[in-house]
Amino acid sequence: MSQLCKHLELSRVRVVASSHTCLPVALTLDADTGRCAFINNGAAGMPNFCGTQFGLMTRISARPAKDALYRAVIDGVYVEAIPIDFDPDTWLAHFRERWPQGSAAHASYFERMKAGPGYLLSSAVREGFRIVTSQATIG
Repeated sequence: MSQLCKHLELSRVRVVASSHTCLPVALTLDADTGRCAFINNGAAGMPNFCGTQFGLMTRISARPAKDALYRAVIDGVYVEAIPIDFDPDTWLAHFRERWPQGSAAHASYFERMKAGPGYLLSSAVREGFRIVTSQATIG
């Protein structure tokens, strides 16, 4: 058994949700105490997938969301990634005001803000999660 499974069992944790590590990822694993889920939304305020213009939020609920991109179910609890729409033009204008061309933030994030990173939806969805969106063109 992995160290991670041992930590989950000792802490009696079944779902770990983290946030804002640049790129999203979601997976499950089986521990002696049952199936566990790990989900990271990537970024709420900028695109997470190639060719997209929305952020992501993690949702944990007793009911499934209609607009989930992907999900896992842990003992009847839905662990999901939900798109967050924003106005890309307004956000880019705001971004340019604060981080003009030549700044470190502009160099790191401007292209991602325009067209998303070179990261596919299928890259985020790992073992145990499944894509549930009907938007087949994402990433």
